Amino acid sequence: MNRDAPQPPDAPPAAPEDRPPDTPGTGHTLWFTRREDRVCGPYPEAAIGRFLILGRLRPDDSVSRDQETWWRIAQCPQLIPEELHNAHSPEGRERLDQARLREDERLRERRHGNPPAEILERRKGDRRCPESPEALSHRQQWREILERPPAPWSAWLRGPRPWLAGGILVTVAAVLLISFALRFEREPAPDCTQPAAPGVNWNYCDQAGADLRGIDLSGASLHSTRLAGARLRGARLSGADLRFADLTLAGLERAELDGANLTGADLIRANLAGARLEDADLSHANLSGANLTDARLDGARLRHSIWVDGRRCARDSVGTCD
Repeated sequence: MNRDAPQPPDAPPAAPEDRPPDTPGTGHTLWFTRREDRVCGPYPEAAIGRFLILGRLRPDDSVSRDQETWWRIAQCPQLIPEELHNAHSPEGRERLDQARLREDERLRERRHGNPPAEILERRKGDRRCPESPEALSHRQQWREILERPPAPWSAWLRGPRPWLAGGILVTVAAVLLISFALRFEREPAPDCTQPAAPGVNWNYCDQAGADLRGIDLSGASLHSTRLAGARLRGARLSGADLRFADLTLAGLERAELDGANLTGADLIRANLAGARLEDADLSHANLSGANLTDARLDGARLRHSIWVDGRRCARDSVGTCD
């Protein structure tokens, strides 16, 4: 009687000894495997599960405990790992891939390690059956991934170097913050009640319409100071900081503004007739409608400033608006 031959649907039940076992074994049961008349084994139940995960065995292969009674693996559910039950779903395929990698690594460690003497004795007769093409392809893919050389920057990230670099950056940032704080602390606060004098600090003060004719304000700090309509005829403002100052309609006839910083200053309709503006910085200043008759602009930087006729000066304009 051929025990592997399929039985018709109306055939009588097989004898009890011919039915596949329907209860899990003790874990120490040894099984033989058969594919195309080649018998391998015996293997423990756990090994059968690993071979199924790795693709070395298929559900249609046969197993036996005594090499007399054979069953298809599909008839022995206790031998089929849980990862194969839900392999049709995306989550199941992901679990199966993880299990394949895990089992492949275990077998790799066993091959390259130092197994006990009894394992070596059992290996003398090679019991492994030929692997399927799918299993060989799967093993080759993982071998290529695991043996791929690491990225060049990954070695730099190992060890103390990232921590040292981070510590250096934090230290540099702290030094910069402290230096800025000390610099601002050294700069005196503006005092709008101080009388006009060289180096006076009138930053952000309102001096609109002030009469400062002929006053010496050389080197004064007048950042963002409001001087709209101020009378500054003949005033000395050499080297003064007039960044973003409001000088709209200011009277600056024959004023000395050589070397002054007038970046972003509003000089709309200001009277600069005969003023000295040598080497002054007028970048981004607004000179719309200003009177520049006989004004001296030698070396004055006019980068992107708005000229008296509303033109935007070129980036490299010096002395004249190009």
